[in-house]
Amino acid sequence: MYIHGQFYNELNDRIEVLILTHGDRGEELEIGDGKSGLYFSDDPVETTSEVNDTFDHLLGQQATVRLLTRNFVQDFFCPSCKDAVVNIYREGVCLFAGYVEPQTYSQDYNEELDEIELSCIDALTALQYAKYRDVGSLGVLYSVVKGQASQRTFLNVMKEMFGGVAGSLDIKGGSKVHYWYDGSKAVDSQAANRHAIFGQLSINELLFLGDGEDDVWQQDTVLEEMLRYLNLHIMQDGMDFYIFSWETLKGDKDIYWRDLLTGERLTTARITRDITTQNVVGTDTSISVGEVYSQLLLTCDVKSVESVIKSPLDNDLVRSPFSNKQKYLTEYSSDGEGEKAIDAFDAMTHGRETDFEDGRITDWYMQVMDNPEWTFTDKGTGSLIEQYAQGNKNQERLPGVLAQQPGAAIIAFGKVERKTDGKDNAPVSRVEMTNCLFLSVNGNGEDKDESKAYPNETSLKASAPYAVYNGNTTGGVFSPSDDDTTNYIVLSGSIALNPVMKMTDTYKAIYDYTPSPRVNANPLYGKTIRQWWQHTVPSRDNGDGRYYTQKWWKAATPGTEPEWDQDRDNGLVPFTEKGPQEYEFQYSAIGDSSDQISKVGMVACMLIIGDQCVVETGSTGKTSDYEWHKYKERSQCDSDDEYYQQSFTIGFDPKIGDKLIGTKFNLQNNIDYKMGIDAEGIAIPIRKKDKVSGAVKFVILGPVNVTWDVITRRHPTFFRHTKWSSSTVALLPHVSSIVIESFEMKVYSDNGLVNNTGDNDIVYLSDTKETFVNRKDDISFKISSALTSAECHDLGVTDSVKMSTPVNTQSGESVLSVYDYARELSAKPEQLYVDSYYQEYHAPRITMTQKLRDKANESLVNPLLHYRHPAMDRTFFVQGISRNINEGSAEMNLKEIDQ
Repeated sequence: MYIHGQFYNELNDRIEVLILTHGDRGEELEIGDGKSGLYFSDDPVETTSEVNDTFDHLLGQQATVRLLTRNFVQDFFCPSCKDAVVNIYREGVCLFAGYVEPQTYSQDYNEELDEIELSCIDALTALQYAKYRDVGSLGVLYSVVKGQASQRTFLNVMKEMFGGVAGSLDIKGGSKVHYWYDGSKAVDSQAANRHAIFGQLSINELLFLGDGEDDVWQQDTVLEEMLRYLNLHIMQDGMDFYIFSWETLKGDKDIYWRDLLTGERLTTARITRDITTQNVVGTDTSISVGEVYSQLLLTCDVKSVESVIKSPLDNDLVRSPFSNKQKYLTEYSSDGEGEKAIDAFDAMTHGRETDFEDGRITDWYMQVMDNPEWTFTDKGTGSLIEQYAQGNKNQERLPGVLAQQPGAAIIAFGKVERKTDGKDNAPVSRVEMTNCLFLSVNGNGEDKDESKAYPNETSLKASAPYAVYNGNTTGGVFSPSDDDTTNYIVLSGSIALNPVMKMTDTYKAIYDYTPSPRVNANPLYGKTIRQWWQHTVPSRDNGDGRYYTQKWWKAATPGTEPEWDQDRDNGLVPFTEKGPQEYEFQYSAIGDSSDQISKVGMVACMLIIGDQCVVETGSTGKTSDYEWHKYKERSQCDSDDEYYQQSFTIGFDPKIGDKLIGTKFNLQNNIDYKMGIDAEGIAIPIRKKDKVSGAVKFVILGPVNVTWDVITRRHPTFFRHTKWSSSTVALLPHVSSIVIESFEMKVYSDNGLVNNTGDNDIVYLSDTKETFVNRKDDISFKISSALTSAECHDLGVTDSVKMSTPVNTQSGESVLSVYDYARELSAKPEQLYVDSYYQEYHAPRITMTQKLRDKANESLVNPLLHYRHPAMDRTFFVQGISRNINEGSAEMNLKEIDQ
């Protein structure tokens, strides 16, 4: 509905009021026309400044429109902001543009004409009614927005918010919205950068998105915090927005504005108006002394980054698509050799009792898990979870698929183990389940004939990537602020090469076999003999051997009784720690039998932060082996080799004598105590020159094609292997899966090797000599500058990687300082802020409320002018303006300019 009308105020200025609801002009009502039933009241329009003091950064205003109505006007009730746009013009000049405040409409029904009072808010105030990037509004999902989060410039963020809140402000059409900036803050003193700071500072928008949908910042908070960081303020005057510092408004020089969107220029001449009896209205001038603070304290609310990614095994995120665990595998094993061992093995597998002490039956329970921030691909594309783990049915299907093809999944395993001697019949009260990340390998045992070995170069390459981290839960400036500090990304956890479990025979073959009596004359006549026993292959070479087989189970749903899956003779075997242990680590290098820092790299990964990625240039796993290179998409690379060499490996550091397969290892530790970080794992250094910042992407490409020949070797491209020789053994054909537990990736700082162990807040405090301290200490920055190691020492804080630190897009480095044109110096924004307000508030300043005549074309009332009171011989700047438009007066909130 389009509602409009006009009247003339007491100064004979033409006032227009325009209201457009829901963007619909299909129905038109004219205020004052008897057909509409709408009329202006005696005091129809006024605007009110919402500015409290100069600490405000969003200088909002409200408007009140009072109408008389004969009928109920449903469109005046606005369930949400921006349902009804309001414009107020005086002699063709827009004084107010905004919206009817949502859910505030009320109307009496007592008279023929009842008064409606429409409370209206300007565009700046309207920002409080929407979350950042409109999260929560129709069709805007938090998970999608967070998944697409990136490093964005202040200007990009502001343009998006302004476009949403001011794009539909102009009801008449033909007016242009401007965003004028005074150029008071810049990244440096170069003239070309004076008005460009908003496009040259970027911030990771994950800061605004929080940890959950309820934590997403409102849009007014986002704008306020960006302006607070630069000590700038914004006000709306009709269709024009002005971004400025108080020093600019208080200064005695002309103001040179530039539109942030178009680059248009505007100059405001410095004019001072005297307050005289000819231009004041009424006699109720109010004069007082403003608040005085002898000390200002600013605290930085730092959002530090601890975890670089959300672990696939994060208990807070891992959930199962299935309602419960189910029995998946039963292992039958009989250690030793001889008739007792084989008789016990036969008894177990056929469900008979035995008193053999070295027999074990182990029931394994499993539950397929999922992490929404990870995608586990089906042969490099799609999702295994979506393909094989839906509907709460046939949970054994996904691990069964992994036993046939390459892939990765999170699977929780737990076991119930019982010995067959019957000496302990105590029930098991609960099954302890452990979440593990499985990377299936499915080796075929062939290690000598390269043409027959599996997996091979072709299969490994075809199945990459196994998994992709797409949660995008972190970002920020990872590079330190100076050359004295080194930050480290540290990967920790445990890893095991799960062996191919050699079986005596399949369970079905053993279960179905009927022994036959021996018929020749000898002392064993009449005894049964099992032909498969005479040809058995022990499952591990432990001196005694072991009879071993596996029985697989299936269940329609986790709640139903499992049944023997007779069609299955293999599956994804958990890491039992009782399987074969093979291939002893003997040398760190050829000719060196001592244990040096070394790494058996088994899993190839990509870590991409912003536009940089980790490249491993050596094979020992030392910190010097890792470099940061400009990341190139596959389409930008000349070959697969070039693309996949943008990677590194995770693995373990065995001691001399350790068996590589069948042993659980911690991830390699390359951290020395002299490095100054309290961590253990694979440390990847980040230095200032690396310029690492932005959102994080982590990719598990797949297993590394490692060969063993007294020492281990790997090719620079993970799916290839080094040259075979007569003694070379490929490890992957002997591996059924790679199992990773307790995996984490965190970031640490060596703090410039300064031992600041305190967990103190970052605090900036004005220097004061007064004996009595009236402190203002409720100031907090949610966006804060980076610190050098020396500054950390001076402030008594430890350094960290911060999501809340902006990045200079020109240098790629975190922001240490900005340039203030009013003071003609570079300093930290926090220091400039404290200094600015200390100068304003450390001594008494007169504040005055004065009504002035407000007539069109007189240019007497203007928020950018100075006002002088001749009797006091003091000059004032404008904090806020409230207008009684019908009366033609403006109430000016003025504050004394520093003398």
